[in-house]
Amino acid sequence: MNVQDVDVPGGNTTATLYINASQNCDWIITWSETWIRSINPTKGRGSQNVTMTVSPNPSSSATRTAVIKVSNTSGTIVRDVTISQSPNAESLELGTSTISFTNAAGSQDVTVTSNTHWTITGAASWLTLNKTEGDNNGSVSITVESNTSKSEREVVLTFTGSGGISKQLTVKQQGDTSTDFRVSTSEISATATAGTVQFNIIGDAQWAISSNKNWATPNAMSGEGNANIIVSLSDNTSEGTREAVITVTSNTKSETVTIRQSAGAKPTITAVNVNYDNKNSAIVSFSYSSMFPVTEFGVCYNSTGQPTINDAHQSESGDTTQGSPSISLTGLTYGTTYYVRAYAKSAVGIQYSESVSFTTANDWPGGDDNVTPDI
Repeated sequence: MNVQDVDVPGGNTTATLYINASQNCDWIITWSETWIRSINPTKGRGSQNVTMTVSPNPSSSATRTAVIKVSNTSGTIVRDVTISQSPNAESLELGTSTISFTNAAGSQDVTVTSNTHWTITGAASWLTLNKTEGDNNGSVSITVESNTSKSEREVVLTFTGSGGISKQLTVKQQGDTSTDFRVSTSEISATATAGTVQFNIIGDAQWAISSNKNWATPNAMSGEGNANIIVSLSDNTSEGTREAVITVTSNTKSETVTIRQSAGAKPTITAVNVNYDNKNSAIVSFSYSSMFPVTEFGVCYNSTGQPTINDAHQSESGDTTQGSPSISLTGLTYGTTYYVRAYAKSAVGIQYSESVSFTTANDWPGGDDNVTPDI
């Protein structure tokens, strides 16, 4: 049984081993080097080509060798076969071509995939490396100091292999654009009626403003440095206090201003008076005062008590916050007790006065009647 040594080019991943043996010779192949990944077949009879799969040589300068054993099954014949793999072509790759840092101090790693010795050149006073050279695969830790200037800075590091191959890594660090600011107040109270409130931004930051409610609108949405912010508020026509949060944000912080707008109020009604000298009519006078314009006012009445506008009523339209109207009620039934309430309606809702009762005159002759119509 004869077997020749095998030379494998550094970049190749397969090679052929020829076993020259007699037809009745059974043989087996064993090996221990891990860069010989597989041999097929590992046993056979007679002469045969055997395929080997190997890893590429990671070195660009050194030949590596391994010994495999080819023996007959009884172990009486053993052949040592040397597998030699020549150096691979020089290679050098980086995991990235650019690393970026914020203005804060920090560290990042870059991976190096190579089959050669490599060195790093390029320097900056604000940057340090945990190593400036290495062999084959590895990683380099890059550490930067904080950048207190407002300008971005960068440096180019060059990784060079022993055979001349090179790759470049650009390291960038942002400038310090962070500045400070504060707001003059965190809470503002406002009345229910439309108007404006104000607060100040104090500092030199670039800022942006947002409102979480559409009824509170700032006069500026972005800016820089000191500013007086005017927030326009619409009427609060609800009967509950409401809140809006104005948020001021820079690239480093946020502050809020909470605006609390008091509840809207329904109109108030006073001085309700009923003049009912006539047996089928009456005049009801009253006064109203309102936070928001009164769009309708009038008198409602019935004979059962606590009337509403769902009962008989007389109304007038309006657009004032105060008034002292007189409303005439006609077609009343004589000798009947009526209950009346004045009312006024605004955007907040309708408000009734207390109920007032009166009784119309009976239908019998009185001092003003002609008791002898035929004379």
